[in-house]
Amino acid sequence: MRRRFAATLLSLVVPATAGAEVYRWTDAEGRVHYGDRAPDGAAQRVDLPPSPPAPADPELAEQRERGRRLLEVWDAERRERAQAAASAAAATAERERACAWLREELDGARRAAYLVRRDAQGGRAIVAAEERARYQAELADTIAAHCP
Repeated sequence: MRRRFAATLLSLVVPATAGAEVYRWTDAEGRVHYGDRAPDGAAQRVDLPPSPPAPADPELAEQRERGRRLLEVWDAERRERAQAAASAAAATAERERACAWLREELDGARRAAYLVRRDAQGGRAIVAAEERARYQAELADTIAAHCP
C-alpha cells in the first residue's frame, strides 16, 4: 500500500517539477543553496538531466490485467443477462399471443350456435353436444393452466 502511494505521489510530483527551473547560489557565508526561485543577486540556472523513465511496476501491471479481465467478465455477464431478458420477453409475448388466441377460440365456441369440423373425407360435419362441451372444457383447462 505504501509503495503504491509513493509511486502515485512520485508520478504527480515528477511531471510538475520536470519543467521547473532550478537555481544555484552561494550565500554570504559560503553555503550553496538550490531553489526554484532565483534570489536577488547572482544565481545560476542549473540544467537538470532528464529523469529516467519510471521502471515498470509488475504489481501495477498485474492489477491492470486483473481489472481488464474483470471488466471482460462483467461485460459477458451483462450480455448474457440482456440475452436472457430478451428471450424471456419473446417467450412472454408468444405466450400472450397464444393465450389471446385460446380465449378468442373459447369465446367463439361458447357463442356459436354450432361447431363444425372436417371429417375424414374432407367434408364438414356438425360437432355433437358432448364433443363440443369437451372441446370447451379443454380450452378452459388450457387457459387456466397456462395463461395469467
